[in-house]
Amino acid sequence: MNFFLNKLSDKTLSFTAYLLMKLIGHTCKIKFVNEDIVKKEKEKSKGVIYAFWHGRQFLLIFSHRFRDICIMTSFSRDGELQTNIIKKLGYKPVRGSHNKRGAIEGTLDMIKLAKEGNNIAFAVDGPKGPVFKVKDGVLFIARKINRPIIPITSSAKNRKIFNNWDKYLFPVPFSKCVVVHGNTITINENDSLEEKALELENELNRITEEADRLVDAM
Repeated sequence: MNFFLNKLSDKTLSFTAYLLMKLIGHTCKIKFVNEDIVKKEKEKSKGVIYAFWHGRQFLLIFSHRFRDICIMTSFSRDGELQTNIIKKLGYKPVRGSHNKRGAIEGTLDMIKLAKEGNNIAFAVDGPKGPVFKVKDGVLFIARKINRPIIPITSSAKNRKIFNNWDKYLFPVPFSKCVVVHGNTITINENDSLEEKALELENELNRITEEADRLVDAM
């Protein structure tokens, strides 16, 4: 009985969160910065890999809905809730996990979907941190399928930053917002994943600071 009640509760919670995201997203005025880089990269390859910080995903998920994007979500309860939400927004969820077996299975599924022509996206410090530290899964995939990584972030002029592990940014309704695309990161066969992880970290931190500066000046 408790199992069915929990399932019902989870569905209600995910649907409520979906409606909340739509409501807030549609009231916000979102400005895209350097978005033309996506078009340029797609002209050169079958698709792109979006990389973002876990705590900046709210506006990104809303603003990039229905764009043939696959996102990895965990097998946790939070991952189940996120899966239900993003399905309604046109994303293709791929279930993975922070344990070794789940991570490998999720990575292989992402590679398969990317080869089929889908764009893919990663919260590169998820699902549990450490915050603002890039994990090498996205780099491995980028090198394996020869796809460019586009760092991306968001911010809102009126925002609430939660005091949790990922410093989650929640935009206030009717806020002025930005989505900022960074410089492309490419990975060749002989490149050091450690050095590329640092390069991606630095670029994500740079554009996140830029995004906060832009909205604060609005």
